Formats: sequence, C-alpha cells, structure tokens
Amino acid sequence: MSHAYDHLEPAELWRQFAGLNAVPRPSRKEQAACEHVRTLALEAGLDVRSDDIGNVVVYVPATSGREGAPAVTIQAHLDMVCEARPDVAHDFDTQPILPQRAGDWILATGTTLGADNGIGAACALALLRGAGGPHGPLELLFTVEEEIGLVGALKLDWNLLSARLMINLDSEDPAELTVGCAGGARTNLRLPAKAVPVPRGLAAISIVIGGLKGGHSGVQIHEPLGNSLKLLSRVLDRAAVQTAVRISSISGGNASNAIPRDASTLVLVPAESREDVLNALRREAELIVDQWFRAEPDLAIAIDAAEAPPSCLSADTSERILELLRELPHGVLAVSKDFPGTVETSSNVARVRVDGSFVQIDTSSRSFRTESLAALQAEINRIASDHGAEVDAGDAYPAWAPNPHSQLLATTRRAYARLNGIEPKVRVIHAGLECGALLGRGPEGAEAISFGPRIEGAHTPEERVHIPSVRRTWDLLVALLDDLSA
Repeated sequence: MSHAYDHLEPAELWRQFAGLNAVPRPSRKEQAACEHVRTLALEAGLDVRSDDIGNVVVYVPATSGREGAPAVTIQAHLDMVCEARPDVAHDFDTQPILPQRAGDWILATGTTLGADNGIGAACALALLRGAGGPHGPLELLFTVEEEIGLVGALKLDWNLLSARLMINLDSEDPAELTVGCAGGARTNLRLPAKAVPVPRGLAAISIVIGGLKGGHSGVQIHEPLGNSLKLLSRVLDRAAVQTAVRISSISGGNASNAIPRDASTLVLVPAESREDVLNALRREAELIVDQWFRAEPDLAIAIDAAEAPPSCLSADTSERILELLRELPHGVLAVSKDFPGTVETSSNVARVRVDGSFVQIDTSSRSFRTESLAALQAEINRIASDHGAEVDAGDAYPAWAPNPHSQLLATTRRAYARLNGIEPKVRVIHAGLECGALLGRGPEGAEAISFGPRIEGAHTPEERVHIPSVRRTWDLLVALLDDLSA
C-alpha cells in the first residue's frame, strides 16, 4: 500500500482503496477491477455472481443475531473518469493511480484520483473483509460503466438482488444526504467531413486552449468554469469575421460528463491575410483571458503561425462545424422552483473529434423534469439537422424522484444526528446517480439513500478526497447498518 495511506483510518477501507487504484478501471474496461472484487470475495468464502453487462454482486451473510433483519444493498460503481494534465503522460489502461497526501487530503499525481466512486467501492470491500459492526444480510453491488451513462445500472439483472433498501455511496458532501437526482441523456452529433487537399494560397494557424479547471458537468455546471470548446468557438468566430476559414483538425474534451478543459485546432486562411488574422485572434484571446481571469486564472490561449498540412475540410464543412459549436447550448438553462438553489436543466458541450470521415460533437443534458429534458434533446436535434449533422442518441437515464416519507431516510437522519450532533442537509442533486436507474427497474416500494465523503474536483486531474470525511462516511455507514438490523 502506498505511503500516502500510512496510518489512515479506517485502515481496511484505505487498504481496499489502494488495491482498487492499483487496478486500471476506465469505463468499458473494468474487467480487471471486477476480477479483483471476485477474487476478494472468493478468498473470504463468499458467494459472488455477475450479470451479462459485468456488474458484480457479493453476498455477505448477517452477523450473529442479525439474521432476521431485512437485506440491504450497498452500491458503488467501479469505473472512473480518466483525465490527466496535458504535461502528464499516464496510460489509464495499464498504469496504477499514483496517490499523494497533502495535509488532510489525498490526491493523485497529475491525474484523476478515482475517489469517485472508488471510496464508495472501498467501503463495500471493507465490509466484505469483515470490517465494521453488526449488520443484516448485505448485497454488495459493484456496477460498471456508470461514468458513460449509468449503463451497468440500467442493464442490471435484477435477479441478482433481493433487497428493497439501497445505500448508494456516490455522493460528495459529507454534510448532506441525497434523496433525488436529475435524469440525463447524451447526444452525439456526427457531421460528414471529407478531407480534401489543401488549396493553393492558404496558410495555417494553430490555436491551442488550455489551463481551464474543468469539472463535473452535473455537480459544477453552475460554477464559473470555462468550456474550452465554447471559447474555441469564440476565437474561430473572430477568424471567420476576418476571412474564409478552413479547418484541418479540431479536438477538445475527453468525457461527456466533464466540462472540457483543453481544445485545439489547425485552421487555414488566405496566405496574404494570415498576419492580419493572427493579430485579430490574439486580440480576441487577450479579451477572453482578461474576461475569465478571476474564475480561470490559468487559462492560456496560444495562437501561432503553423506549417500547412496536406489536407483540410471543405469550406462548407468548416462553416457547419463553427455553427454547431456556436449554437449548441451549454450551461445552466433553468433553475428549480421546487428546490431553491438547485439547477433544474443544463447542457454540456463536452467533446469534439475528427473521426474518420466524420466530425463528432458529444453533448450531455440533464433535468429533473422529463418534459424539459425531452425539449432540450429536441432542440439539440434541431440544431444538428439544420447543419446537416446526424444524431446518435446515447443511453438516457431516469431521474430519481425524492420520497420525503422514506423510512430509510428517517433512519439515516437519526444515525447522522447521533454521530455528528447536528441534523444533515437533505437535498436533491443535478448530477445523475444510479439510484434513479436502479429504483426505476427494481421492486415496488424499494427505497434508497446516498451519502459519501467530501470529494473536490471530480472528473478533473485536481480531484481530491478529504481524509477526515472518509472516516465520517464509514462511521455513518456502520451505524446505519446496525440501526437497520436492530
């Protein structure tokens, strides 16, 4: 176990987190992590089962005297968002996460840490290893592909579970109990983009945007965080005002649920106009950096003359890309009237890539209201159609409607108040949680609650987890399982 975890409590929880982060676990590539869980379960002599999508359930018998208590599902996802700083070379498919400690925080070395949702999974693995206190029968559910649309939860084989009580460990504020979440959907736009030889008389300009903080598109969409693709669109619009622009290459963003931090493009303009365009773009870049200085102090926009490439996209295709990036909605679109201060509807322009003969632009939308989400998806589809792009609708997931009369909520509130001496905040969140996907397909009358440690910077290389809050999360979990089985 890394020295970063030395002397941390609960020791078994941190040992299991270290073990998880030694196993690569990007979305769609969780096989090694699933096998890690299976191995631990079999070593402990426990029954373990999997479904066709790859979700794993480990069955932990009740402790002595609690055999008659209702079964409880402990749920966490195994996959993690894989983001690295531009200057950090890290192969998430093969290399372990390298942790470090900074005061009361654990973080990684230039990459995402995987505390989202590795700490929750480590809590479940610690229970598997016999840590904790009295409890009834447990069903430890480890889901896959959560970060790319809650795929594992949506495709779970419910024959694996019998419990009607579920504790989700994927929240990120230890002062809160989460009882509801927004639904969401991904929409991927594919614009036909045939490369052609670069016409004579054109010169190249490189535009690179970096240094943005990024963030979770559900948790942090309301914060003043720059979107690299929207900023790139603004710079490109300034170029288009000067002259006709051809795009040779364009890329930015890494995950549909992360606000993009970096973007770059190589464009072509008439050679005789290049210096004028360079000067205009640099002035625009200075305005952008100055506008965002307080919120994004590390924002950097590099605009330079470049060597002309052998091919580029047509003028028509280039114009369509600019129009799509300009018109696609991003940010907070509506605030909830029912839950003051909570974002109701939002959208994230998340990623752009040249993929063979297509340019692909990925968006992620969320809302508490089904009709608002449908209207937003329809608007994105209209924008795509107007500019000749095909639409590939990704997996949607349902909202988790709050139940203020839940007995599980009441029991959790009492346990929290007893441990902490204060009442918890009870809230709904704009980010997606697997509870909605799971309860929507589970048995009638099933209840869920979600809580977790303080995690900051999720989905970015600045991700970190607050060490004392991990202990508080564990203590609440142990106390709640005791109360539920008493």
